[in-house]
Amino acid sequence: MLEVFFIGTGDAFCSGGRRNSAILLRDGSRTLLLDCGPTTLQGLQDLGIDPRDIDAIAISHFHGDHAGGTSFLLLDFLFEHARSRPLEIIGPPGIQEFVTRSSEHFHFNVDVKRGYRLAYREFDCGSKLETNGFSLLPIPALHHPETRPHMLRIQAQTRSVFFTGDTGWHDTFPGHVGDVDLLISECTLLEDGFEYHISHERMRAERARFDARRIVLTHLGSQVLEEMDSIEFDTADDGMKLEV
Repeated sequence: MLEVFFIGTGDAFCSGGRRNSAILLRDGSRTLLLDCGPTTLQGLQDLGIDPRDIDAIAISHFHGDHAGGTSFLLLDFLFEHARSRPLEIIGPPGIQEFVTRSSEHFHFNVDVKRGYRLAYREFDCGSKLETNGFSLLPIPALHHPETRPHMLRIQAQTRSVFFTGDTGWHDTFPGHVGDVDLLISECTLLEDGFEYHISHERMRAERARFDARRIVLTHLGSQVLEEMDSIEFDTADDGMKLEV
C-alpha cells in the first residue's frame, strides 16, 4: 500500500488559504516528498509528520511555490530537528545551485555543522532515476521554460503515481501518464486561457483519453475554488491522505 499525504494543494497565491505545493509519498518505511513550497514545513508540523522522516525530495521545477521551502527544511534540520540520516534532493539540471543560492539569498547557512549526508542529483528526461525504493521517470512539462519544468512518473514497490508539477496541456500528456494507479494533476484554471497551466475545462474534455485508475486535481486556483460544486473530478485538500 502506498500512502499519499497532500501537504499543500494551493497555487502560488495560497488561494482559499491553501498551502503551496507539497505531496508526501510513503511506501512502508520509505518516503519521497514531491515539491517543497514555502509552507511545507508548517504543513508537516500541522499533520504531525516529522520532517526527518523524509528520505528524498523531488522538485518538479524552479518556481518558488514549488521549491522555495527547501532551504527552510534544511535550516530546520540544523537547528530545530537535528538530522542524522542521509537526504537526497533531486530536481532539474542546476538543482544544487538553486538550493545553495536560495539559502545564501535568505542568509541561511545550511551547511554549518551539518551532521548528515546531503546529496543532489539531476533529472535526465527519459532516464529513470532510483532513490530509496522509488523509481522516477522525468518527462518535460509545458511551463515557463526558465524554470526547467518536469512531470514525474513514480513507481513505488507495488503502486504507480504520475505527478504533473506545473504544466499546460500538451497532446502527449495522456500517453505519458499511461495506466498509473494515481494521476495527481494540477488544475489552476477553470477555463482555458493560459498556455502554462491546465484547466478543468480541458481535463473534462480530454478525460476519456486517460487510462489512470484514479485522477485527483491539485494546485487549485481561485477560479476553481469558487466553482467547486461544478468540478467533475476528485480534488485534493490540504492534509488529505489517500491510500493507493
